[in-house]
Amino acid sequence: MIANQWYLVCFEDELKKGQILKRKIIGEELVVFKTESGRVAVLQDRCCHRNVHLSLGYVKGEHIKCGYHGWEFGDNGKCEYIPSLPPEDKIPKAACVKSYDVEINHKAVWAYFGDPGKKGEAEIPPFTELDEWPMVYNYHVVKANIKLVAESLFDSHHINHVHRNSIKTLMGHLHHDKPDYHLALTEKSMTGWYLRDNENSIFEKIYFGFEDKVETHFAFWFPHSSMLDLRFPGHLLMPSRQMVIYEHFYEIDEENVMMIQITTWHRIFQYNPWFAKWFMLHKSMKIVEEDIAFLESNKYWHSMQKLNDLLIRPDELTFEFTKLWNKNLKNDVSKTYQKETSEL
Repeated sequence: MIANQWYLVCFEDELKKGQILKRKIIGEELVVFKTESGRVAVLQDRCCHRNVHLSLGYVKGEHIKCGYHGWEFGDNGKCEYIPSLPPEDKIPKAACVKSYDVEINHKAVWAYFGDPGKKGEAEIPPFTELDEWPMVYNYHVVKANIKLVAESLFDSHHINHVHRNSIKTLMGHLHHDKPDYHLALTEKSMTGWYLRDNENSIFEKIYFGFEDKVETHFAFWFPHSSMLDLRFPGHLLMPSRQMVIYEHFYEIDEENVMMIQITTWHRIFQYNPWFAKWFMLHKSMKIVEEDIAFLESNKYWHSMQKLNDLLIRPDELTFEFTKLWNKNLKNDVSKTYQKETSEL
C-alpha cells in the first residue's frame, strides 16, 4: 500500500457539525468528525482505554467522546477528559491515539498518511474546477488491481466499447488513426490531450457543437488521482461547454480498492441545475458500474493464474503510464511505511 500521500477522506458537505464518519484508507481505520467550532479532525478509530471504536461514540463540543466509558479526545488525539478519574489525578501521557494532518481543499477533506518528514513532497491534486463548478460524486468499493483502477479513466480505447450503451457517442470515438496524445510527463504526473471523432446525434451536435473532433484532455497524478476533461467549443448562439471527470482511488486493504468518481461541469443544463445534478449522477453511476465489471474481471483472472497483459502498439498511453507508475513504486519508503506502522 502506498503511503507518504494525501488522500481524500470525505467531502465538506458530508460532514456536519457533530457528525462522525468512518473510513479505512491504506489499511488504517479512521474516525472523522467536525467539532462545535467547525474544526475537522481525523483520528485512529480506536479508544486507547479498552480498545473499542471511537466512531461508536459522539462529538461533544471540541472533543470526540468514547461511547464505552466516556473518555474524550481532542483533534490532536490526546485524551482531554476521563469521567471516572479523580480530579487530583493526572491523565496519563499514554492516553492518546494517532492523529492525522488535515487540509481542506477543493471542497474536500484530505488527510496525510505516512512519514511526517516526507509530507513536503506530497501534493494534493489540482481539482480546481471543484472550487467553482457544480459537482456530483459517488463511492465504489472494487475488488480490483489499484494500478488498473488508476489507468481506467483515461484509457482512450475502452470508451467505444465498455460505454457503448451509456456514453454512446457523446465523448467521441477513436478508430484506426493513431491519436497524437501531446504527452507531458513530470516525476509524478502525466498530462495530455488528443482528438476524438465527433459522431454525436444531430440533437447532441446542436447542443454540444458540430466540430469534427472532440477535444479530450487527461491527467494522472501518482498514485491516487486521474482526470478526463471534455471540451465543447461555442457555436452558433451556443456557449462553450465543458465536463470534467476526476477519479480518486486508494487501497482499503489487501483485497479492496476505494474508487471515488467526481463529475463537474460548466454551462451544461445551466438553466435547470436540479436536472443537471440528477442527470450527471445517474450517468456517472452507470459509467462506473460498467468499468467495475471489467476491473474485477481482470483481478479475477490475475488471481487465478500468473498472467501478463498482451499490449500492442496502440496501447501507447498504457506504456507511458506503466513506466511512470513503476518508477514511483521504487520509492522504498512509500512501499514499506504500512509494514513499519503495523509493527509498532
